[in-house]
Amino acid sequence: MTYEFLVLALLFLLPGALIWFVRPDLRWLMKRTVPFALPFATTEWLFYPEYWTPRFLFDLADRIGFGLEDVLFVAGLAAFSSTAYAVAFRRAVVPRGDAVRSLPRAVGALGLVLGLAGLLRGVGVPILYASVVAMGVCAAALWWVRPDLWGPGLLGGLVSAVIYLGLCLIFAGLLPGVFERTWRPSLLLPGRFLGVPLDELLYGWGAGVVATVVPAWTFGFGFGKR
Repeated sequence: MTYEFLVLALLFLLPGALIWFVRPDLRWLMKRTVPFALPFATTEWLFYPEYWTPRFLFDLADRIGFGLEDVLFVAGLAAFSSTAYAVAFRRAVVPRGDAVRSLPRAVGALGLVLGLAGLLRGVGVPILYASVVAMGVCAAALWWVRPDLWGPGLLGGLVSAVIYLGLCLIFAGLLPGVFERTWRPSLLLPGRFLGVPLDELLYGWGAGVVATVVPAWTFGFGFGKR
């Protein structure tokens, strides 16, 4: 009996753990970003079994709509996607000096993404694409007020997608044929890259964009030279 999602979730914890040790200056960002991302773990019921059909510990997805794996996966994704740009391009997070109300901003961004994704899903858009569009709209709205985040956001998304791809390749190596067995055929992006569904890479890019832009706006910082 293989718990595919548990394997994937544990893999997704590794990049953030590595960044935690090699970039202690980014730990405060992880401590703030991960808790605000955790509500997304409860949205698994929108993906399962429409998008994929993994086994869950204690059958929690069938019982309560999400599993322990979702919490680990979201925590790992938030940790590395929020810091990917700073690590890859050797940037530091620099306070802008403006007083901000971080909690209302975080709640507002979270509500925008979840609300728009739910609305799109309600009119028939497959949930993965609804999620990516919602993340894109949120990022675009913040780019309008913080144009300095255009570059970091797009590059952070790219780096996150590369990390996401690498983790998926390791995952496929550990569990050969897992994407064919567990993932549903794509509706809009039927292709694969190195065996990884393009849907997953699109999601990884979208998560990287929003995880770079939203914390910078929420906590009032920019990126500067280390």
